[in-house]
Amino acid sequence: MQHSQLNFELIAQLLHIPKFGQGIGLHRMDYFLNQEPIAPWLSQIDGIKVTGSNGKGSVCNMVAAILQEAGWRVGLYTSPHLFHFQERIRVNGMDISDHDLQMVGQWILNTIEEYQQCYPDDQCGAFEAFTAMALHHFATCQVDAVVTEAGIGGRFDSTRMIPGSTTAITSLDLEHTEILGSTLELIAHDKAELCPSGGTLVVGEIDSEVLRKLEVYCALRNVHLLSISKCCTFSQPRYIDNQLVFDIQYRDLNLENIHLKLLGTHQVNNAVVAIVLAEHWLRLKQPHLSSVELETIVRSALANVSVLGRLQKVWEQPEIYVDVGHSPDAMKQLVASVQQLWPSEPVLLVTGVSYNKDIQNILARLALIPNRAICTRAWHKGSQVQLIADCLASLRPELPIDTAETIEEAVVMAKDLAIRHQMKVLVAGGLFLSAEFIQALQGEDPRAIQFL
Repeated sequence: MQHSQLNFELIAQLLHIPKFGQGIGLHRMDYFLNQEPIAPWLSQIDGIKVTGSNGKGSVCNMVAAILQEAGWRVGLYTSPHLFHFQERIRVNGMDISDHDLQMVGQWILNTIEEYQQCYPDDQCGAFEAFTAMALHHFATCQVDAVVTEAGIGGRFDSTRMIPGSTTAITSLDLEHTEILGSTLELIAHDKAELCPSGGTLVVGEIDSEVLRKLEVYCALRNVHLLSISKCCTFSQPRYIDNQLVFDIQYRDLNLENIHLKLLGTHQVNNAVVAIVLAEHWLRLKQPHLSSVELETIVRSALANVSVLGRLQKVWEQPEIYVDVGHSPDAMKQLVASVQQLWPSEPVLLVTGVSYNKDIQNILARLALIPNRAICTRAWHKGSQVQLIADCLASLRPELPIDTAETIEEAVVMAKDLAIRHQMKVLVAGGLFLSAEFIQALQGEDPRAIQFL
């Protein structure tokens, strides 16, 4: 999709907002959300909020699809974007238009300026601004259901200011430890704060000892915790016609042979969290909805969900798949999925890792997959190619490794090697790498993508 030069300049301004604001930003969110047209509309909203280390975006997309299938007008706010800023803000599956982005973008820039005239030392952060933009757009569109993906944690996250009693923690990993804490226990308790007192918190599969402690904390806060490992039974996934198929039983729902276009065994956890979340919310809003009707809604919605960059097939000949995961745990999940999907097929890995990520542990997991590898770098925040190659070689000394100094060279090399050696291509190691690879694969300039 081509976007206007005007929007390119606006997005550059938005992405120039500091990533983190001054201290805790909940008071700034309160200021933004008390503006017109947000305030009167937001008072009528019971939002669904999703946090977690991995899987947030997939869960949000699935929940939004289920609610839309049930007849609701749904605003969906996720991050980060893969190619275009517009992907972050959607209504009933449609990205915000250039015209509407221009309007809400200018609104937030003006509102920040007004705020800082009153409080010049109180700097706004980017995620606060983007969250306010999404809610302004949803208010203008008069959506009646909102699904939002948290940024970091829960206790001080911008999305905590959105009214909503139905929340989820999808998964836990040691991420943003300088902000959330150095243990899974601390991270879990921070994320749980996204759920207000009296609300319901759906929790995906997490460490049993962390779950035991979290249950006590939630009871103390008058939060009803629903652990999918305790309230549901679901089958091991199987692959049929390149789709993920599984069964789930939850309360009066008996869903057999649920089909997902999303590949990866971890998507079962995400789908179950989404089903429990959506079921809880819909039963509150539509109490007369029968189990048969709900089963039909869920089955139809999930069959059509697709999420950019999640073990996504982007090229047919040779077969090229990309995954945007960028944490060690995400790589662990990816490896398990690939080993189940292609147990005996040769894989060519194209990899590179951002310089601010856990390079050693990300590559340690990816090293289990390939029969051959190409090490390269994203233009945005990519680590030095030789550093990646040396690290991978130390992990797999026998692995044939090629290097490509640019992502464009990596695309050409990968297609050539995969065709000659009849290999599947997997592009993995980070979001920027995967997005830029797809952009270059399509003949476009990977440096043109505007990232935060």
